Amino acid sequence: MSGRRHAGLARGHVIEAMVTRWAIGALGVLAVAVAVGLPWYAAQAVGGSADMAGWGAWSTVGDVDAGLRPLPLGVLVLPSAGLMVYGAVRGAFGLAVVGAMATFAVAVLPFLVMRAVDRHVPGSGSVAVEVAAAPLALLGVGFVGTVVCWIGYARCVLRPSPRQDA
Repeated sequence: MSGRRHAGLARGHVIEAMVTRWAIGALGVLAVAVAVGLPWYAAQAVGGSADMAGWGAWSTVGDVDAGLRPLPLGVLVLPSAGLMVYGAVRGAFGLAVVGAMATFAVAVLPFLVMRAVDRHVPGSGSVAVEVAAAPLALLGVGFVGTVVCWIGYARCVLRPSPRQDA
């Protein structure tokens, strides 16, 4: 193989790694934006409604006669998505895979702990609590991030370097 051909293959490998790194970094930033910007739980009552932000604070409209517990699940996305971004910046695709899978796992948590949100107070009204937009969007971002990170790991780490023929 000629030196020019080897340089072309190496340059293609570098471009592929750079595009993958940018994609992983963008997905990590998107995960943080979704976790911070969208509500995690929504509660509906006869006299009002409430939404829980990623850091656990409930914002109410009207009168919600219930004991709603704060669960700061969105805070858990920050280290996992940060690990994705760190892995992308450093070119450590293995760390990025772990961060993407952790982001997906955090998106599953609200479905598992939904009963812990509503603390039914005796004498209070009925409240319907449901999972809101953030966990659903994070499931998508986490899944796409995991696939992209695995592809990046396979193509940029597991793939052998181009051979040099004399």
